[in-house]
Amino acid sequence: MKRTFKTWIVSLIAVSLFSLISVFLFDKPAALLVQDVFGSRQISGDLAGSHILSVPLVTTSVFVVLGVLAIMGRQFSIFEWTILLCDISILITDAIKNQLKFVFGRTWPDSWGPHIISLVHDNVYGFHFFQSGGSFESFPSGHAAGVAAVISVLWVVFPKLRFLYAICIGAADIGLVLLNLHFISDVVAGTFVGASTGLFTVALFLPNALIEHTKFDVAQNGMAPASNTFAQRPF
Repeated sequence: MKRTFKTWIVSLIAVSLFSLISVFLFDKPAALLVQDVFGSRQISGDLAGSHILSVPLVTTSVFVVLGVLAIMGRQFSIFEWTILLCDISILITDAIKNQLKFVFGRTWPDSWGPHIISLVHDNVYGFHFFQSGGSFESFPSGHAAGVAAVISVLWVVFPKLRFLYAICIGAADIGLVLLNLHFISDVVAGTFVGASTGLFTVALFLPNALIEHTKFDVAQNGMAPASNTFAQRPF
């Protein structure tokens, strides 16, 4: 666990430094380059703003369903436990990134909806700390954070597919930048926020998973075999 903590601290420092450098050197030129190459696109915010498909509604619904099953006495399988951990990770990540967006108040690279201030359409670039409003929510990227929140849990629980996870995160982050939905530093910081939350979730609920690299064995970890139940916790 100490090694995990040291790795996280080093990653925090590295991400902070890179994001700071990117804000001054990379973000603006990259966004303008994407604009020159691919042009501007008006992306509707209707889907993102849908209450039916909102992250809090979906994740809380999954949490309630799994909670009801738990108090009914159901012993979760490894896949059900993984779904629960991913669900908690996404829910907490959503709350954290919302607070960070308010703290940093960064404008967008391109306008994704009407009355949204951006670099491309309004030549506005910068941070407006503790400024609320849709125009000031670019940093960190919620999409990148959400993807990383899930992938980081899977990274620990099912480590054999880490190469595929890395491709998924890379593709999501690159796509957000190429669509001019976020600056480079937005997706880097968002990925770190999501990955950190996923790591914290696993560390809180399954600390042995970090110590033993997800070798859920009764003799070593005092946990039920993965083929039967992922964990059995008394109330």
